[in-house]
Amino acid sequence: MTGWNKRKKDALDDVLQNIRLLNKEKRLQQNWLKLILDSGNQILEMIENSLDIFKMEENTYVFEPSPCNLTVIFQKLSNDLDMQIRQKNILLQLFIDDHPMTSDKKFWISGEFRLLQNLFANLLKNAIEASPQNESVRVYLNHQDKMSLIRINNKGVVPEVLRDRFFDRYATHGKKTGTGLGTYSAKLITKTHQGKIWFETNDISGTTLFVALPYSPEPEICDELLDDHLATNHKTYALQGNILVAEDNPINQQVIKGMMEDHIVNLDFVENGQQAVKAIQNKTYDVVLMDMEMPVMDGREAIKIIRQNLSFEELPIISLTAHEMNLSDVNNDKRIINDIIPKPIPPDHFFETLKKYLQFVPVDSVQKRMVPEKKLSSNDILNVDRALNQLMGKRHLLENIMQSFKKEHFNAPDAIKNLIENKQFKSAQRKIHTIKGLAGTIGATVLQNTAQELENAITSRMLPKVNQLITSFKQNLEPVIETIEKTLPVQTKESEDPSLSIRLENQLTFLEKNLDHFYHLLLDSDSEANDACEDCFPALNYLTQNTEDNQLLEQLKHYMKNYLFEDAAEILNTLAQKLGLELQTH
Repeated sequence: MTGWNKRKKDALDDVLQNIRLLNKEKRLQQNWLKLILDSGNQILEMIENSLDIFKMEENTYVFEPSPCNLTVIFQKLSNDLDMQIRQKNILLQLFIDDHPMTSDKKFWISGEFRLLQNLFANLLKNAIEASPQNESVRVYLNHQDKMSLIRINNKGVVPEVLRDRFFDRYATHGKKTGTGLGTYSAKLITKTHQGKIWFETNDISGTTLFVALPYSPEPEICDELLDDHLATNHKTYALQGNILVAEDNPINQQVIKGMMEDHIVNLDFVENGQQAVKAIQNKTYDVVLMDMEMPVMDGREAIKIIRQNLSFEELPIISLTAHEMNLSDVNNDKRIINDIIPKPIPPDHFFETLKKYLQFVPVDSVQKRMVPEKKLSSNDILNVDRALNQLMGKRHLLENIMQSFKKEHFNAPDAIKNLIENKQFKSAQRKIHTIKGLAGTIGATVLQNTAQELENAITSRMLPKVNQLITSFKQNLEPVIETIEKTLPVQTKESEDPSLSIRLENQLTFLEKNLDHFYHLLLDSDSEANDACEDCFPALNYLTQNTEDNQLLEQLKHYMKNYLFEDAAEILNTLAQKLGLELQTH
């Protein structure tokens, strides 16, 4: 069996290599070859997994652990299993230390990435399949001493006949296509990682899978290695062409601008779908980057109008989205978008995607490399490594964003205190909400957490606590400002966008005018609430992005999709309170 698998693997490797060589042909051929290549890679992965399992059974597997970030694995699985999730109308919730999982929250364990991906793919898929419809599946990640505990809960109950042999080979019950190898391979992979796996099941809480794995400290990021990585992957070629970017978030615009500065491209920015349609009609573009959630006209409606014009049928349109999206589901039987780039934007994926649709020329990576400069420091006050990682190592881009933060918010504690004393609670809450999001962007995690506490206290009108937290907030802000001043070079160009605060204020003003109407439509169970939701959603998404509040927005979408208007009204009321907006409840 092993020899047969080895021969299959070698033969398939040859086929895939030939396809990669052919993949330099015309775009139509590229699309077909990409489908074949993806399918072949999936089969190859299945073969490799089966070989690994065999070696584990024989105790011959050579285990080579390294730090692995489970956040990446679970977010990818969430996207891969999207169809099964939607078919059963399940709400998948991911948590790290009891807080909603976000891309910037890393969860490091010691292991092999591919094996861990296989392990949790099996367990999460089983949980979704076992869950009753219209229920939730929850994943909790927690560090405990030198071990990390991962819990996967669903509301289904393991049949008694299966409980004693749950992790045995070929153990299955009630599934027509089940092989009974999922939990068996999970047991072997966990054992290989020197971990433990078990489950609990009952009629009250359902079934919870527990996986205990060795903890790993966060790996240090070496600036030299980061520079080498970027030089190898992104500075060996220069993209060429005209790009239209439809993106209403000025920070995301700044990020894209900074990432593309080493390439021979012309970037045009618009802030909504209506402007995008007009721009495409007036100028020829090689590719369009389209945010899906924008005011005035969102990306979906804009793309629909663009595709109605036959001359734009072949125009490559790439979706920019912070939400999970499956390309085949979006396109169905007709091509609407060509590709998807998630947010926050992963540099490797960003450039490899653009490379499909733009011309590029090789460059001398040695000549293109920047002259070594003073390294930015990382510490608990300002985690520059984390911010740089998201910004593809662009120091000047991070410097400009930090410069904007320092210029606009150096006196924030006094400003907030004055607003509180004048009973302008809404304005105070808006200001601290803005600072909370920006603090996360520049890697000031401690300040972000303090801002969250202060925001909650202002929302609850807990004035004695507010005064204490303003003092704490000031104590955390001052070292951030000092670190920014020490970090920024004297010659930093002040190219920050001065309209950031104005745009945030405009979004809040829009919600002040429209959110109350949306809320009362929900209370009346009026179907027009869906239209009101579409109007308000872009502003809500803009104000909650990069914060834990965005998880509430996902719940709101789930309830609206299933016409659970009463639940949606409760979530909307909570969101309004967090944004400092008062809804009329009578």
